[in-house]
Amino acid sequence: MKTLKKNIQFKSTVFFIFTALFLALVSCSGEIFDPELKVETVVEEFLGNDAVTVDKLGNAYISEYGRFVNTGGTGTRVFKVTPGGEVSEFITGLSGPLGNAMDAQGNFYVVNANNTVNGEILKVAPDGTRSVLATIDGWPAGLTLDYKNNIYVSNFLTPTVHKITQNGEVSVYANDAKLAGGVGIDFDRKGNLIVGNYSSADILSINKEGSVSVITTIPDIVVNGFGIGYITVVGNSIFATGIGINKIFRISKSGKYEVFAGTGEAASVDGLLNEASFNAPNGISSDPYHKALYISEFGGTSAVRKIKFY
Repeated sequence: MKTLKKNIQFKSTVFFIFTALFLALVSCSGEIFDPELKVETVVEEFLGNDAVTVDKLGNAYISEYGRFVNTGGTGTRVFKVTPGGEVSEFITGLSGPLGNAMDAQGNFYVVNANNTVNGEILKVAPDGTRSVLATIDGWPAGLTLDYKNNIYVSNFLTPTVHKITQNGEVSVYANDAKLAGGVGIDFDRKGNLIVGNYSSADILSINKEGSVSVITTIPDIVVNGFGIGYITVVGNSIFATGIGINKIFRISKSGKYEVFAGTGEAASVDGLLNEASFNAPNGISSDPYHKALYISEFGGTSAVRKIKFY
């Protein structure tokens, strides 16, 4: 009898350990999320309305594109927002800043001075020193980094993604008609570049050879040319902002898509994922440990929104 009890206890312990490990792995993969997750507002009435980057301490850096006037954006800053909601000016004196990223050394990269003819990729060192790494024709929009700090830039007007080294060497990483309209850009776990098409609502994948394929197209979400704002990859899931219909989408690598958060109402209302609302959600990024999503809003008085994964 004692042996039987020990066997039962052992099997029960193994079962619970296995279950806990399984749930942890599933959570890290980004495939399953608690439906009781909530949307919360970190900052209200906020001027940052474009790309978002989050550093290892959980600080969010948000570009102030402003509004499009003539040939560029009216914004001039990148803001820093602490996890507690404290706002400061991180970089000033810019011209309609868009996509951004930060490397492990604290260098900050931002698409700047876009005039619909070309735009510059600006590097800002931790001491504030600025250098233009490259000028890209068209309308460079989003950017991301690889592990060597090479920069990959999407383009709203041309069917390209460019690669830029730290020495300023520029090459075309991919060229495909489907890429025109690209804004959001990020790497997946296998080293493929994922691009969200602002105009067509396509989610695209670029393999290491530069070949472009369509993961999926989210239907009926493009309103007056506004489809997908930015995207971010968390585990095996892609999150995209439906800027035109006020929703956040989750897309699997197999191409399945679903509304992850948002009722569709143009308002900044906190609550459960299926009860909360966004006002033209635009920028989106995860923290380095994938514990939360940070979202900027383009509509209304704008706000910084957050979704914790636990």
